Amino acid sequence: MEWILDRSMTPQGTQDAELVRRMAAGDEEALRRLYAAHDRRMYAYALRLTGDAATAEDVLQESLVAAWQGAKRFRGDSQTSTWLLGIVHHKAMNAIRRRERIIARETAIDGTERKEPPEHRIPDDAPTPDEEALASDMARLLRAGLDELSKEHRAVLALVFYHGLGLREVAEICRCPVGTVKSRLSYAKKHLRGILSRCGLGTEDTP
Repeated sequence: MEWILDRSMTPQGTQDAELVRRMAAGDEEALRRLYAAHDRRMYAYALRLTGDAATAEDVLQESLVAAWQGAKRFRGDSQTSTWLLGIVHHKAMNAIRRRERIIARETAIDGTERKEPPEHRIPDDAPTPDEEALASDMARLLRAGLDELSKEHRAVLALVFYHGLGLREVAEICRCPVGTVKSRLSYAKKHLRGILSRCGLGTEDTP
């Protein structure tokens, strides 16, 4: 796996890189420590992409196995967290494709178009009762808007807005050019602005 990002390591990043080095030497305790430091973020990203808790947990476990097996190939040119999210991204996309193939086969068999059940959609952020009462229509439209986006567009949104990553980091994780990330982000933002406009909370020309 080639990494193009080159920046100074933070203290946490330096510690993580040392854990990966120890993993490459077969140190299972290093894997446990790396898991403890990053499991929540990895799981959150998997859940954002797959929209299903059980699938996200499977993705997390597959990603940890892949990190263990791929530790020797980690060059350290990027932060360990970026490397780990890249693994999660790859595993989650594979899981989504498998699910899409199953739905397509079922549709072909009975001739009825099937949609993913609600638990497979992008999860909410658990609004308070007051927020839910005031913004139920907006929340419903936003959920529908997110469901309309491709998995690639959802990934870019999650990495930029929920994980606070820069465009180059997102490009590494998604394994695509920075220009593609910019294009996907622009499209996704425009799509969601249209949803907000229908809620009366802005216009489609809002930056």
